Amino acid sequence: MSFDGLPVAPVRTLLSFERGHVDIRECTELPRVRHGDDLTGVIELTIGQVALLGPSWESEIEGLWGSVADLVAGYRASGRAEVSFPDQPADITLEPVPPGLIRITVAGGQYRETAVTGEERLLSALTAGGVEFFEKFADLTGRNFVPAVRKLTRRSGAGRTGPSA
Repeated sequence: MSFDGLPVAPVRTLLSFERGHVDIRECTELPRVRHGDDLTGVIELTIGQVALLGPSWESEIEGLWGSVADLVAGYRASGRAEVSFPDQPADITLEPVPPGLIRITVAGGQYRETAVTGEERLLSALTAGGVEFFEKFADLTGRNFVPAVRKLTRRSGAGRTGPSA
């Protein structure tokens, strides 16, 4: 029996309110932030028993999801991708592990977590979580995030060198 990777939990976005983190799906308004401050939140990503992203990685949430959209698009285009968090010294890397698997690594400072799962399993989970975030964020802000959603969902094989090309 071949290994097809660890299970990927649904990717969730939690926004930071004074009372704690709230799932964006439950929000009817955005948290209040001071003028000039960033709206922060967390992306929760768990693969198997490994929590790669969660409360300890609170970040400027729109920028973080923008980076994840770049990560997914970059991997689909070239078969490997790395992005940095928008406001902390940490990186997320996607690398192919043939056949049809993908390694994701989150690293910053003393922290380093890695997990291997099915390539499409992870990309689909990140895409679904990102689309959910950008659609709900558009509802809450009245802004347009179509380019970010398109980046997550576009499937262009042009130039693709990765294992699922």
